[in-house]
Amino acid sequence: MHKLQYILYRICVNVIGIGFTSLIMEKVNVQSYTALISAALILTFFQAFLRPLLFFLTLPFQILSLGIGYMVINSLLLLLTANFIDGLQVGGFWTAFLGAIVISLVNLIFDGFSSRSSVKVFYHKGN
Repeated sequence: MHKLQYILYRICVNVIGIGFTSLIMEKVNVQSYTALISAALILTFFQAFLRPLLFFLTLPFQILSLGIGYMVINSLLLLLTANFIDGLQVGGFWTAFLGAIVISLVNLIFDGFSSRSSVKVFYHKGN
């Protein structure tokens, strides 16, 4: 998968993740499809550029918290995205924390079926 295809794939998965999060969580609201796509674009940008920097700067905390800090960073990126997009409302830090978990699970599921995934699925046809 080329870099541009991968970026478009990430945007699409984030659209699905944010949309699914807004469906199952009351305090995450997306007002329009335009806001959903804009939020996915901004979140993808933040995940590509800010998350590695924040992860590096908080590396001792990441080690001590056994990775919980990674979810805190994702929560902060979701809150930051909501601040940039008028049509996306997130009800606070803990809502963003749970929303980041849902978005991460959606990403994990889609990455399992991605062509870049190293996960191989074998099945056996009957006789």
